[in-house]
Amino acid sequence: MLTNLGWVRREESDLDRARSEFEAALRRSRRRGEAPGIGYASLGLACLAADQGDWRRAATLHGVAQAFLDRAGQPCQDLEARYRNQSLADVRAHLGDEQFDRAYAQGMTLSVDDALQCARAPGAVTTEPPAGSTSLPATSAQQRNREVLVPKNCFLYAS
Repeated sequence: MLTNLGWVRREESDLDRARSEFEAALRRSRRRGEAPGIGYASLGLACLAADQGDWRRAATLHGVAQAFLDRAGQPCQDLEARYRNQSLADVRAHLGDEQFDRAYAQGMTLSVDDALQCARAPGAVTTEPPAGSTSLPATSAQQRNREVLVPKNCFLYAS
């Protein structure tokens, strides 16, 4: 319901209240371990980032949203798919294919904690590594965050 309110607020051009609704949905879904809820809330935040011209963050958040929806084995609902497709087209048009693909791919591979941090706070996770940096292997805790959202025998429901 919170995510739906976020979409309504976005349609009313009340972006601050939309952000509040999506962030509340994100917090609730995280507490409950609901991958679809995290995915839809992240999608809402991705669309808001695009609405505000934060193109790289929007691309990364679209990747985050897709990763959580993929984990849940759930495609976007019709309304969200329409919002998503329009936003993706806008973001890709502003960034170009190469930058878009890089930021989107990063969102798809973020650890759970990094993905949630990116969804909650602009600029929290950079979409490009600093020049000359190399990637270090993930610690075992970071690897668990990438692989485990909820126990395998839990059922996930969209909120």
